[in-house]
Amino acid sequence: MNKQEFINAVNKFDTHTDAETRIAQYFMQHYAVLPFAKIDELCKQIGVGKATLGRFLQRLGFSGFIDFKKEVTEDLTQTLTIPIERYEHQTNNDNPDDIHGLLISHYREVKDNVEKTFDALSEQDFERAIDIMCQPRGKLYVMGSASSEALANYFFLLARYLRKEVIFLKGDISTLPHQLVDVTKEDTLFAISYHRYSSVTVKLVRWFHECGGQIITLTDQPVNPFVPYSDVQFMVESEGKGYFNNRAAGFALIEALIKGLSLQQEKDNRFQRIEGLFEEFSIFKS
Repeated sequence: MNKQEFINAVNKFDTHTDAETRIAQYFMQHYAVLPFAKIDELCKQIGVGKATLGRFLQRLGFSGFIDFKKEVTEDLTQTLTIPIERYEHQTNNDNPDDIHGLLISHYREVKDNVEKTFDALSEQDFERAIDIMCQPRGKLYVMGSASSEALANYFFLLARYLRKEVIFLKGDISTLPHQLVDVTKEDTLFAISYHRYSSVTVKLVRWFHECGGQIITLTDQPVNPFVPYSDVQFMVESEGKGYFNNRAAGFALIEALIKGLSLQQEKDNRFQRIEGLFEEFSIFKS
């Protein structure tokens, strides 16, 4: 069942309860990532019970949520999220490419994503994330694959100024075990992953959870494979009209996290030592 078939089936209902309306609206808004959903978290997000969701899906002809998820195919979850598909979509669009007004259009896109993200963020979650990242015991691991790797590396470089034992995990599956051999329950993982979720990052988050470590995730969909394992999860908007999604809101949140980390004590010596190393190796030209 694709999204349009789902909409058509719901529209054939003679009546809708308030709960069914909420379910249908939520499904239509997040249809592409429903294959990653866990039923408990999904019901929590919508504000309905599992029995209510089950009855709704039975009205659609499914035995339950697992049966429904089987019908939401992998092709559907990737609709217009792969750059080549975006390219083909825009190539077949009647509107020709036009650079006029592109700069202001992109600015508005960035502004809209950042505003939506920060309006929805929880101050309590943000403060908790900072507390976890500032724990004096344990290491802080950082991971991001594909486009998320740039955000993870940016966070890593600045966080190294602010605390000891920040470790940047490479997404190479053949060397990842060597990087994780010393993980303990006192460690923290900061994982960044956008839809389409990297299978390596998903496995890493799950494994880190099994080790008892604390997990902070940054992603762009409320329904995702990290929900059951995250101690704190941040949702950032990433809508983009070009071939690629927009990562500006993710960068903005990372900079806020760095500012939060900078409030901790005992960073002066690290700054001085890093700057001394820059001079020792003639990194920058004055």
